[in-house]
Amino acid sequence: MADGTLKVGTITNSAGSGNIAIGSGVTVNVNRPAFHAGLSSNQSIPNTTTTVIINDVEILDTDSSYDISTGVFTVPSGQAGKYYFYSFVRRANWEPVSRFILSIQKNGVDFVGGDGPINGVYTGGFIGGQVNCSVGDTIRATVYHDDGGANNIFGTPAGSFNFFGGYKIGA
Repeated sequence: MADGTLKVGTITNSAGSGNIAIGSGVTVNVNRPAFHAGLSSNQSIPNTTTTVIINDVEILDTDSSYDISTGVFTVPSGQAGKYYFYSFVRRANWEPVSRFILSIQKNGVDFVGGDGPINGVYTGGFIGGQVNCSVGDTIRATVYHDDGGANNIFGTPAGSFNFFGGYKIGA
């Protein structure tokens, strides 16, 4: 059989039901594309400004779709579908704030977000959510605060205190 695409409705074993065995050396591409990136050094977050978090260390990027210079994931050609994205942000020695908002944006618009903890100087927050994506859609993690001045989020060790990632979960 030549290389190509096999389209079927149901796959069964030779008895007509049950599990099938996938031989060694066969790659099953599930949950791809996928990426996970971390922050290598502290990033300054200006007061009252929604700021893209530039996670600049790729820990995983199966399809080279995450840009470490901009902090943006772009849905690659042929990969439209439902995705799950997540982000964790940890503040670096801030006084308690009145607003600390994490969000993940699709094409510049929040699709998941929430207020992070506002008490404690080293607190942070985690968010995650699903979204349908088309080819070329851009996804980025952002943070906003109103602490009165610029503050840092932790960067080291990369991927431990601040990270952003995602993967395709279906068509």
